[in-house]
Amino acid sequence: MKKQGSGVILSITATPGGMCYPNVGGFGPACNAIEGFSKNLAAELGLNGIRVITIRSAGSPDSRPFQEALDQNKEMADTFIQKLVEDTMLNKLPSTKDIANIAAFLASSHASAITGVTVDATSGTTSGLNANKTPIAFI
Repeated sequence: MKKQGSGVILSITATPGGMCYPNVGGFGPACNAIEGFSKNLAAELGLNGIRVITIRSAGSPDSRPFQEALDQNKEMADTFIQKLVEDTMLNKLPSTKDIANIAAFLASSHASAITGVTVDATSGTTSGLNANKTPIAFI
């Protein structure tokens, strides 16, 4: 990439990269490390025309790793998925197609001014949302 003066490095992390999320052990710090490394790498490689971007996903239930994890605990699968969905502003999780479309855009010339950032593709995940469960007096 350096020789040709252009290129794009994409990495992917998950919700714990952007917020404290319970019961993820070392996965949260690992996501933070990848996001921090990517920002620093962007600063180092930008002058060579190389863009570095991270996509933060909430997890795609239609992905193979997600399905394998759910298959290990079928009794909890629906409850687990519902909790993740309820923690999003859009009330849905991104599909693998959603993430692939974002990656294709970011790798394209249409995103030529984007580097050194984490693109949040979590459908607005927030561990404090639950607005649909608590009535708000003024709405």
